[in-house]
Amino acid sequence: MSKTTERDNFFAYTAATVVVCLTAIFLFVWTQTRSHHVEPEVSFSPFGPYQIETQDLSISAKLAVQTSRADASWPNSNRETLNSVFKHILESTDPKVLKTPNGLQQLQDALTEGCNAELHSSKYVQAVLLTDFVAQSRDS
Repeated sequence: MSKTTERDNFFAYTAATVVVCLTAIFLFVWTQTRSHHVEPEVSFSPFGPYQIETQDLSISAKLAVQTSRADASWPNSNRETLNSVFKHILESTDPKVLKTPNGLQQLQDALTEGCNAELHSSKYVQAVLLTDFVAQSRDS
């Protein structure tokens, strides 16, 4: 009778251990997969579309201005100034630079630097991103 009791106790302990382990695994997975709403640290404001025609280049572009979440409304309150800067920089874009491997990155950097220089502050515009961009060179 002693062996039967030991065997019954062994199965009871094993079953209890399995249930506890499965419960722990379930709780871990459940807490890790619950959706935690995290506010983004940045905000994006769309600008454009811009249609630029020069003697050397034709550009169609849409842009997004990246700011901090705290400054999310700032681009809309300065939309006129930003539009002016964007049009000026797009009009003065060199087609040869656009064709280089880093040409689009250089254009985005120029747009960002131009905004910050015009507004005399680098705290508002973190980046200007090209969201839709088509350029056609008029080289012969």
